[in-house]
Amino acid sequence: MGILVSQLSEHSRKILIASANSLFREGLHKFYADRWSAQQVKVVMAKTMQETLEHLERHQPDLVIVDHDDTTINRDEFLNHFVIDEMPMKVILVSLASSEPVVIYNRMQLTAAQAEDWLANPWDE
Repeated sequence: MGILVSQLSEHSRKILIASANSLFREGLHKFYADRWSAQQVKVVMAKTMQETLEHLERHQPDLVIVDHDDTTINRDEFLNHFVIDEMPMKVILVSLASSEPVVIYNRMQLTAAQAEDWLANPWDE
């Protein structure tokens, strides 16, 4: 597990990188360390589905980057957990094993009035 900044405030960003591939995990960790070293960012890494679920619960990340290789980090299991859970977070699903598109989910929490406005115009036109 890597931590970029040890003194985290309530406004710190938390990132979870889930991948069985150590080069993928370490590469993204280095990217965030280089990019946001002056800001308060905490990065945790998981290499199994069990570790991923534990980190989701324990750290409640703002951003989750999942390399779903479908043998170690099971895409369906992760998405089932994501749908059931109510934590606000952004999720990026990528696969190093194929060239399929990257999928981004941005879970939003809205008041009833905000949801009504959004439903009236979900494409912001």
